[in-house]
Amino acid sequence: MDVNYIAIAVAAFVGFVIGFVWYLPGVFGKAWMKAVGISSSPQDKQKKKGMGGKIIVSFLSVLLVSFVLDYIIQGMYIWKGNVAGTADLLMIGIYTGFWIWLGFFATSLLDPILWQQKPMRLWFINAGQWLVRLLVMGAILGSM
Repeated sequence: MDVNYIAIAVAAFVGFVIGFVWYLPGVFGKAWMKAVGISSSPQDKQKKKGMGGKIIVSFLSVLLVSFVLDYIIQGMYIWKGNVAGTADLLMIGIYTGFWIWLGFFATSLLDPILWQQKPMRLWFINAGQWLVRLLVMGAILGSM
């Protein structure tokens, strides 16, 4: 399988930007802060120190997700192409993003709601963000 590092980097960058915008105060940031119990108190503002390092780690994690997603999309393309004789790589990318979200992200993100008594809206915020990310990243990887 060929690795398209440019597509992986583009998908990771776009996925990272989606996450950044998703958690802005004007989008879902305020609701997310309330759901996880973060306020704008001086103590919580102290926690913002070291944000640069956290942003780098966050981007690297999205880059890894992009790499693995590309690998799975290529495998699905080879399998689908061999079984059906034709394959639409863009749709395989979108479908793969959805199934990975449903099977791994949507389910894993339920644990804080079930075991840490977090509100269900936290699941909708976090899972929704990952759904959009994976669909867009899958479309990018599938189309490049």
